[in-house]
Amino acid sequence: MAAAGVGGYPTVVDTSRTASPHLFKGRTVAIVNDLSTEEQWYLYLKTKELREAVAAGQDLSKFRLRNPEAAVYTIFMEDSTRTKESFRNGAEFHGMKVNVFDAKTSSFQKNETITDTIKMLVGYSIGQSTFVIRSKIEGVCTWLEEAITQYCQLRGFERASFINAGDGRHEHPSQEMLDEYTFLEHKGFDRSSIHLALLGDLFHGRTVHSKVDGLKLYKKVEVDLIAPKELALPEHYEDKMVDAGFIVRRFSSIAEYLEQSKVASIWYFTRLQLERMGDQVLDKAPLLRQAVTMQREFIDKLPQGTKFFHPLPRDARYPTLPFWLDNTEFNGWDRQSQNGYFTRIVMLGMLGGLFGDDFQQLTGQPHESMGSPRGTQRQMSLPHTPDDNLKSSPMKGASDFVREVAPADQKAGDSGSALAGLMPIQRGIVIERLAEGQSEEQIWGLMYMVRSILGLHGVGGQGVHRPPDRPASGFISVPDFDLRSWGRQPLKKLAAMAPGSTLKDIADGSVRKEFRFLLPPRIYNFREIKCKNEACVSHPNNGQREVDVYFVRVRATVKQKGVGSPAAPTDPDGAWRFECKYCETPHNFYEIWDYKKYYNPSDFTL
Repeated sequence: MAAAGVGGYPTVVDTSRTASPHLFKGRTVAIVNDLSTEEQWYLYLKTKELREAVAAGQDLSKFRLRNPEAAVYTIFMEDSTRTKESFRNGAEFHGMKVNVFDAKTSSFQKNETITDTIKMLVGYSIGQSTFVIRSKIEGVCTWLEEAITQYCQLRGFERASFINAGDGRHEHPSQEMLDEYTFLEHKGFDRSSIHLALLGDLFHGRTVHSKVDGLKLYKKVEVDLIAPKELALPEHYEDKMVDAGFIVRRFSSIAEYLEQSKVASIWYFTRLQLERMGDQVLDKAPLLRQAVTMQREFIDKLPQGTKFFHPLPRDARYPTLPFWLDNTEFNGWDRQSQNGYFTRIVMLGMLGGLFGDDFQQLTGQPHESMGSPRGTQRQMSLPHTPDDNLKSSPMKGASDFVREVAPADQKAGDSGSALAGLMPIQRGIVIERLAEGQSEEQIWGLMYMVRSILGLHGVGGQGVHRPPDRPASGFISVPDFDLRSWGRQPLKKLAAMAPGSTLKDIADGSVRKEFRFLLPPRIYNFREIKCKNEACVSHPNNGQREVDVYFVRVRATVKQKGVGSPAAPTDPDGAWRFECKYCETPHNFYEIWDYKKYYNPSDFTL
């Protein structure tokens, strides 16, 4: 389903995810939240049913898709054994056409974008195509789902599915689902609570990052994070855990953790990803390994029934789970690895349209009541003025980010710019309350940027206004400017750059109209913005030229609220942030726009 976007560009909205009449056919699993909690539960129950049928030697026909025209492409741009082989064997179990794509000898080496590659491959099968993709570039599957869904609709192809097999430091949803299935097996499928220790390289470990959402399956979650500060879980993931109601504790080493009495019986180890670390961290590698490596002297301090899990592989030179543990009762990782085959059989069956008809029977929930957390999170919006109130205004069509208000000052001479010492203008516009409450450097930087990006060059003035009753802010006055010459695009840019600012339309020395800019629900299609994550599919360094930078407004975590909020007038509690649509990296306004790039005092003179 298409909707008009900024500047008239069409964009695919989240409802396209559920366009298929089948519950799961043609859907994508780019992140854990692409399946609701109950949909994940369905996957686990279906996997349990499959494993029990295998153990009992039953006929497995009902678990097989049996569609030789359905294709699975495994596209691995990073090395893999377990993920790649379990998906390959899972596809062969279903009787699907399996294509092991060799990225190292493909047109990627000729600088072809992944979008062009997938467009070609999706036309090489009569049936549905499913792409299992591992990449250093983050957010690839989210982008491809959007782009290739449109492409398939235009070409009359079956809707393709995408499964994220690990994208940089972002997520690894199918690993998270096999992990949760393994934990459920260990716990007798009890969802009431879970207490687990996550340890090792929590900074780079995408399997750990996926647990932020995967653990929401349980009613009560206690997580103990065990890692030196150099390997600690990124703050925004920990904030999300706390916001979800998890009880989170931090420890710098196993030794420190075992000094206290409340020790988890489920331990999840991760490999130290030295290949992703800088030289300063590499110099400390021996000490970092020691902090998160199991030692013989720790065993007596563990609770009865403790199990160790690991997504594997282990570093044979320096294993955090030493080989002397392999044949002990602590070994849960071998079963965990085998579960990858069965959970991925079920996932392929769901996305291929085989499983789903018994959803309500298995889960006890009507599917209509479920929704993707990703979709609902991004539908939140702030109050806005209906278009009817702006019928005679140049702001018509911009009511999701601008509100007409009663003029605070009837005469132009009462405006902030005039009070700061500038000659009042008789006709034109005045933009006020720019970067209110921010540092003087940010205020000046924003003013220069607004001037540059909106093309407000030439005559006029700008400066900092310091009223006694509110924080300092910037202002820009532009005489003889006709506001009616602006369409939606420059207004959207102004709202995106300076939410909380006001614009006064002046005629005959009086304020004719006054508008207040709100936090826009989305920011995209501007060449001046950039995701700060250099690994993001939208970042220009990655050469994926079809991908536009796209930010979506989301609720800030409790910890983020009120910290460095760039939009105090419309967001006094700092309740909102902008999240990259693809890699989910959180941003505030001063991270989306490069204000300092425009701050050159010699460019403008008061």
